[in-house]
Amino acid sequence: PSTTPTTVSSTTTTTSTTTTTTTTEAPTTISLVTLAENPLTIPTILTTELDEPTNLPPTIRNRIPKQAITAGKIYRYQVSLETFYDNEDGNNLQLELLDSHDQPLNTTSWIQFNEDTKEIYGLPLEKDVSRWAYRLRATDSGNLTVTEKVDIMVQQHKSYRSLNHEISLALRLNRSFISNVDWHMEIARGISVVLGDVTLSNIIVRDTRNSMQDPSMATFVYTNETLPKDRCPEEKLDELVALLTEEALNDALNPDITVKSVQGQQIAQCTKPTMPRAKPTQSISRNSAPQTRNQVDQVNATVGHLLVFKVPVDTFYDHEDGNELKMKLLTTDRHTLDPYHWLQFDSKNQEFYGIPRPTDIGRKEYLLMAEDREGLTATDALVVVVNGHHKRDYSVLFELTLDITQEQFMTAQVQRRFIERLAQVFGDASTHYIKIHLIRPIHHTGQVQVSFFNTTLNRQHLRCPQEEIEALRNILLHQDSTIRAKVRETLGQEFSLQNVSLVPLDNCHGFDTPLHATNEPEKASPKPMANDDYMVTFVLPTVIIIVMVLITAIVACILYKRRLTGKMELGTDEERKSFRSKGIPVIFQDELDEKPEIGNKSPVILKDEKPPLLPPSYSSTNNDGENEDVDEYVPPQPVIVGGRESRGKSPVTPSYRRPPPYVSP
Repeated sequence: PSTTPTTVSSTTTTTSTTTTTTTTEAPTTISLVTLAENPLTIPTILTTELDEPTNLPPTIRNRIPKQAITAGKIYRYQVSLETFYDNEDGNNLQLELLDSHDQPLNTTSWIQFNEDTKEIYGLPLEKDVSRWAYRLRATDSGNLTVTEKVDIMVQQHKSYRSLNHEISLALRLNRSFISNVDWHMEIARGISVVLGDVTLSNIIVRDTRNSMQDPSMATFVYTNETLPKDRCPEEKLDELVALLTEEALNDALNPDITVKSVQGQQIAQCTKPTMPRAKPTQSISRNSAPQTRNQVDQVNATVGHLLVFKVPVDTFYDHEDGNELKMKLLTTDRHTLDPYHWLQFDSKNQEFYGIPRPTDIGRKEYLLMAEDREGLTATDALVVVVNGHHKRDYSVLFELTLDITQEQFMTAQVQRRFIERLAQVFGDASTHYIKIHLIRPIHHTGQVQVSFFNTTLNRQHLRCPQEEIEALRNILLHQDSTIRAKVRETLGQEFSLQNVSLVPLDNCHGFDTPLHATNEPEKASPKPMANDDYMVTFVLPTVIIIVMVLITAIVACILYKRRLTGKMELGTDEERKSFRSKGIPVIFQDELDEKPEIGNKSPVILKDEKPPLLPPSYSSTNNDGENEDVDEYVPPQPVIVGGRESRGKSPVTPSYRRPPPYVSP
């Protein structure tokens, strides 16, 4: 606050020593005057001195918004007068654009600042695709400053892949420019004037370079956005090049720049093979920078799962080196990745890899840079999207204790080797079934405990997969709850396995209690069943029972067949041979009644056969038919066949006449 000077007059008359004191508001000046003894009255006048006002630093009144610009397009931003304000100088401040380290911009930088017009301008190229942070500093007359952040994101052009032509201008710089951006923008302005364009929005600058032998010689390569992209614009390109003559361009650019030649050519899918032709003059071959062909737009990853993504071979191409390019992954600020960052890049195999954590969920941009043998580069901006894990109810949580420090285990290279070896333990061809849940350091031992799920053990329809859990448990542990030697051998000495724990979850709690296996067997823990015991207990008895049943069935079939064969036998061996030799059919007793004796057989002649009796003689005198001397007819004995008497019904009357009956004499 300001202070008004005050004058106080005091008069004192005394015969002794007189003291006069004057007091004012702060700031205060106190004067002490001692007068000698004097009977006269002497007036005393005191004056208060005031401090000068303090100079205050400028303040930021309006923030500069974040800028998103396109590579190849001219960028301009007018700094508003209302951005900064100073109490003493108002808006009359000195502005200066600095880099992120508060250093002045380099003359080769793609962005510059005009202090007279207070304009930020630039021309970013494809190699400048990144996130840039600058600082705009305002200084007042008292040399006090304030700084505002200027964040600029350079993005690739949306039609960068579909570019099918380019126009090259060979030129000479007749004077030195303050920065390279100045002559870049001057060339773009001259082209726009010749073509009659109102703005510079149709120009996409692809490359600008100075000759190493003569810095005043330069090349400007650009693409006209008005040409069609769905087909090869051969005719349109010829018409455009015909308008861009050296004379017309020199009229627009003189005296600062002189255009030597203009050449248009089709690129990418519109490139035409041309036969080499002899040139009248020998020129030094120029190395061209690599180009992006099949860009990697987006890579998806899931929390807890190992990501391995191989960069396609045709992502970059170089005319001299082909696909043999050196690649590396950078941040959007063009810095190398932190060695403990979850995502890393294998330059030898050209692949991304890493295990994202829950804190990494979201989208993050990276730059994939390809470099040829002479150091020229091409950049591809890509996005890595980390998604949360799928919500599934897992049955068992596996916990492995490793004799390795947390610092060693937290690198992406070590975690990748661990997951790949763990998949080999379970016999999986890929690491898709392994999901890392938690990595926890054990401080008192210096070890690390890794908790993970096997995604094949998810509970479906609220069912606990007991058999699957038992199978995976047997892979890790013996029956006495000790760790199998094959598991230790697969993980190796790098991951010295110390302990294995299986913790059932949710409705699998009733299946078993948590199992902790160490080097020494634990009596209290349940003993898992090994594969050999499983074979002896279940498989082998089942096989034995099946074999016994088969043998019993075969024996029963043999006995049944022999029984049927025994019924077909008849008599002794001699009788069977006789019947077989004579061809006599075998007749069973129970078949005689069903098959009556055939009557047309020849009579059997016995050993003591006698001739038949003569027919009876009838006396002519005995008309009554009575003859007492003649015996009654006695029928013969029945025929004996095979020592057995034939039985059955009387034979059928034969068709021939039978001989007369035998009558004994």
